Amino acid sequence: MTEARPVTISIAQFNAQDDDKPGNLARAAHYLDLAGTRGSNIVVLPELFTGTGFSSGEAHLALAEPIPGPTLEVMASAARKHAMYVTGSFYERGADGRIYNTAPVLGPGGDLIGCYRKTHLFDVPNRTDLPPGIMESKKVSPGSELQLYDTNLCRFGLGICADIRFPEMFRAYAKAGAELILLPTAFLSPRFDHWDFLLKARATDHQMFIAASGMTGREKVTGIGFIGRSTVVDPWGVILAGAPDEEALLTTTIDLDQVRRVRNWWPLNEQIRPDLYGKVVVKSVRAK
Repeated sequence: MTEARPVTISIAQFNAQDDDKPGNLARAAHYLDLAGTRGSNIVVLPELFTGTGFSSGEAHLALAEPIPGPTLEVMASAARKHAMYVTGSFYERGADGRIYNTAPVLGPGGDLIGCYRKTHLFDVPNRTDLPPGIMESKKVSPGSELQLYDTNLCRFGLGICADIRFPEMFRAYAKAGAELILLPTAFLSPRFDHWDFLLKARATDHQMFIAASGMTGREKVTGIGFIGRSTVVDPWGVILAGAPDEEALLTTTIDLDQVRRVRNWWPLNEQIRPDLYGKVVVKSVRAK
């Protein structure tokens, strides 16, 4: 017999416009409070939930703020009130003068227990048709470390949106004992197949839960769209819960003991061959 380890996760998805930071914060506060009334242990807000900065190449400058700051206090207040972990990302103006896409993590007492700065920035340099606000490296600096939180609930790691495309990151988390990854995103439409595939692949390959928030709607200046569809995936790659293409709060309860059961059944992390992967032998063959 095994003992279940239930954890209730809520994921908020909504549309954040650059010219309405107070409204974006109010919407976040509403969903945090609603998640609390549902008995949530963990809540994930979208990426850049105070404003995406996609409306222009300079919009992020007005949205950026220090940590601690007013946005952090909204998150901390909800965490304290409902005794839950809270995360989601926004533009941070760092003490070093740089701007980061940062996901702070608030503990159940409202205390700041860490800040994950997005490490893999969304850059598409060959797409000259896209608006300037979409090139992330022109706006923010990348983070330099992965962070695993060893809590009373479980060990969870953080990623932000484009990080999902880099399996090495999730492998590192798995090797460090991560059972769950929280992934705030503003994943762009219409790449629905990428969204489902990437979430399932990362969860299955690394035998962990993934709770990914999405943004929904469109950025009104550029027309850039977001897919919504916030999702919770289990260690077998099964979608346990998913949100629609509209504003919503997704809430579900997972059993974290499933991670142990899956890893015991097939210990993939113990079968990794790091000695092999850096030694690709290239054999040149020319057809006659």
